[in-house]
Amino acid sequence: MTKKVAGVVVAALLVFFAWKGADLSIPWPPNKAEDIVAPKPAPDLLALASPLKPILPKMMPSDRKYLANFYEALAFVLLQDGERDQPIIGTTEQFVALHAGSLRLAIEKAKVGKYVGLGEAIDQTFLSAMGADQKKVDKDARGRLIAACGVLSWVFNIGHE
Repeated sequence: MTKKVAGVVVAALLVFFAWKGADLSIPWPPNKAEDIVAPKPAPDLLALASPLKPILPKMMPSDRKYLANFYEALAFVLLQDGERDQPIIGTTEQFVALHAGSLRLAIEKAKVGKYVGLGEAIDQTFLSAMGADQKKVDKDARGRLIAACGVLSWVFNIGHE
C-alpha cells in the first residue's frame, strides 16, 4: 500500500470513528436535533451551498442528519490534519480522494443516487469554495475547505433553511 493510499485510508477511518465514536453499537445518526449546534453561516458562505436548495426539501430528515454529521466530522478531520507538522491532506487532489473515499465508506451502496443531483450539488459547493484548479492546501485553502464542510453540515441539519 502506498503512503498516499495509506494516508487516505487513515483519514477515512478517522472520519468514521469521529462520526460513530468508539462504541459502534450506538444507533447513527442520533435522533435528537440538538446534537449539532452551529451558528448560521454568513450569507456569502451560505451561497456556496445554493445548488442544494432544490434537493434539501426532498430529502428524508434522517438522510439530512446523517450528512450533517458526516460533514461536521470531515471539517474536524481537516482541522486536526492542519495541526500536523506535515498534513496528510496537502493538495486539493488529496482532499478529493479523502472526500470520495470517505463517502464510499459511509454511504450504503443502495442509497447512492437516491437523490438526483445531490453529489453534483455537493461537488459544486466545494468548487465554489476552492475553484476547479488543483492546488496546494495551505492555511487559507484549508480554511475554505473547512468552511465549505461547515456550510454543508449546517444546511443538511434538520430545521435549517
